[in-house]
Amino acid sequence: MIYCEAIPNTAEAILVIVKSGSVYLDGSFPLDSIPEELVVFISQQNNFNIYIHGDVPISELPLEGKFSFDASSVASFTVLDEPLFPKLPTVKSFQLQLVDTVLKAQGIGVLPTKQIIIGAILLILAWLGWSYLMTPTEEQPILIQTPFAPVEDGLQQYKDALTTPGADLQIEAILRKLSLVYTIPGWKPETIDYILNADNTGTIRILVSSSGVKIETLFRWAKKLEATTEISPKGIFLNFNLLYYKRVPPESIIPLDQIIGKLIDNLSNVIPGNNLQLGAISAKKNYSEASLIITLPNVSPSTFNLIGKQLRGLPLTLSKMFLKIDEGNMSGSINLKALGN
Repeated sequence: MIYCEAIPNTAEAILVIVKSGSVYLDGSFPLDSIPEELVVFISQQNNFNIYIHGDVPISELPLEGKFSFDASSVASFTVLDEPLFPKLPTVKSFQLQLVDTVLKAQGIGVLPTKQIIIGAILLILAWLGWSYLMTPTEEQPILIQTPFAPVEDGLQQYKDALTTPGADLQIEAILRKLSLVYTIPGWKPETIDYILNADNTGTIRILVSSSGVKIETLFRWAKKLEATTEISPKGIFLNFNLLYYKRVPPESIIPLDQIIGKLIDNLSNVIPGNNLQLGAISAKKNYSEASLIITLPNVSPSTFNLIGKQLRGLPLTLSKMFLKIDEGNMSGSINLKALGN
């Protein structure tokens, strides 16, 4: 659970994080430091119920200057009309106590008789175990089993090709990284370049520009965001490695016509018009691979997120992507490969 409440007439907010039944963090923090407290959860699997009140730097969808979680990490997101903390009762059992009383209750400063007895028992058991292991035993014969010859799976090549991350999950991951870049003070993203590596992991390269803030600030934030900084003649880039999401292997090969037709119908719900281009089709051993290009006509981050959801469940791989960012909107192309027969 995450609760964040703006403190009136200040630049601070109350932030409470409860994870796995324990209080991970609670206190009042400057508004601009709250994204730093939440960044650590980006690479973890969570199922947060999020509650916010007031103008705090947390949003449900990626917005400039706001921190947002991946949709799969959020069980619910609620914006409260009224603050919660002024209504909370005082619980006597949670009040502070004297240090001496608390230490004695935890057994500190008291002779640990119980621990000494347990330690002695463990030493005796360890000696008995060592004596048993040092006693020679009769050598047992080793049975060698001849393995069965593997049965060739006609779908194996198709399954191996689809062990790449799902295109929808990669787009969600790209949006998460982009939302983190927006939290860097004085820096903004200009372009996004996605590359699928040979080991089926993804890398995104984001060109950033400064509004006058020093590069030292970018270096410091890049370290917090687990990104590497690259300075080249073309500009300054932040490089992110995306997590590897292995999808469930398919049970059969779907015809390419059905895959492409389904994708066209799905995209028409979000970006009407002819935005899908069919490229070359190459034949593999048991299936075929078609190159597809989706053209993005200056869409918002929320629309980009919806486009990613239209790819869910289809045998597609995200091979390349290049987007330009202008006042928060994106334009460019997404290169996909459809696998079928």
